[in-house]
Amino acid sequence: MAVGRYQKWLEPENLLLLQGWKRDGLTDEQIAQKIGIAPRTLENWKKQHVQIMQCLKMGKEQANFIIENELFKKAKSGNVTAMIFYLKNNWRSKYNDSQLSPDELKLAKARSRKANAEADIAEYKAQILKDSGSSGVELLNEYLDKLDTLAEKEVKEDGTKADV
Repeated sequence: MAVGRYQKWLEPENLLLLQGWKRDGLTDEQIAQKIGIAPRTLENWKKQHVQIMQCLKMGKEQANFIIENELFKKAKSGNVTAMIFYLKNNWRSKYNDSQLSPDELKLAKARSRKANAEADIAEYKAQILKDSGSSGVELLNEYLDKLDTLAEKEVKEDGTKADV
C-alpha cells in the first residue's frame, strides 16, 4: 500500500520530475506506474495535495504549448491540414463548421464563464492553502461559497439556468 509514500513526491525535485513526465506526454496511468502506485492512488494524491495536482497541470500545459507551437510552424510552412485545424480552433467565430442558435450560443458562453469561474476558484484555493497551510481551510471555504454564489448569480442574470 502507498500510505505515506506521497511525501517523497512533494519534494521539489520529485515535483519537477512529475511535471516533466507530464510535459513529455505521459498519461496519469503511466506516471502512476513509474511511481509504483495504482492510478487511483495518484488521483487521490492529486485531490489531497495541491502541489502534485499543480505540477501535473503545469506539465500538461507545457506539452500543449509545445504541440501548439509545432502546429503553428506546420501551418506557416503550408501544411493545409494544420492551417485548417489552427483556424478552426483559434478563430472559431469565422471558421466554424457548425452554427449555434442564439440560445445555444448563450448557453455555451454561460458554460465558458462558469468553467473560468471554477478555474479561478481552484487557483484561489491553491493559493490560500499555500499561503495559510491547513489552518486556512475554513477561510477558504467561506471565500469559495461567496464565489459560488456570485457565479450562480451571474448565470441567473444572464437568463440561463443556474445549473448550467
